[in-house]
Formats: sequence, structure tokens, C-alpha cells
Amino acid sequence: MKYKLAPTKQFMKMLKAQPKSIEKQIQKTLSHLQEKPTHPSLRSKKYQSIEGVLGSSINMKYRILWQYGVEQPDRIILLFIGDHEIL
Repeated sequence: MKYKLAPTKQFMKMLKAQPKSIEKQIQKTLSHLQEKPTHPSLRSKKYQSIEGVLGSSINMKYRILWQYGVEQPDRIILLFIGDHEIL
């Protein structure tokens, strides 16, 4: 199943603040999320601090936090993007 990505306003604001040097990595990560959220390169796992939220790696420094849509299970809601230290 191909998921529909639904970025929040906060995600879009944070996305614009990311370094230009990782744009291609972000696009690749989003593509993998859309096609297969369990793709090994994403290293997706439950985010322990917030129930229902998962984290996927863009690279060793950056990640995306997301969750499956509750009422729309074919959606992935993109919550946050940023440095591992911040999130």
C-alpha cells in the first residue's frame, strides 16, 4: 500500500529550516515512508516519549517523527523533522 503523506504546519516550518545539504536525503526518506514505513534504511521505531508516534532516521544526525492516521490508516502524519539532539 502506498501511504499519503500529511505534513503538519509545524513539520513544514521545521522542514524549511533544515540544511540544504540534506534535501536529497529528506526526499529519499519521505519516499521510503510513503512506500514502506518499515524500510530497513529508515530504522523506524516507536518514539518512547509520545504514545503512537514513530521516529525514522534521515541520516545519523536527523530524523522525522510521524504517526499513522487514526481515522485514515492510509495516511502518515508528519509531525516533526530535525536533529536527533532536539527531538
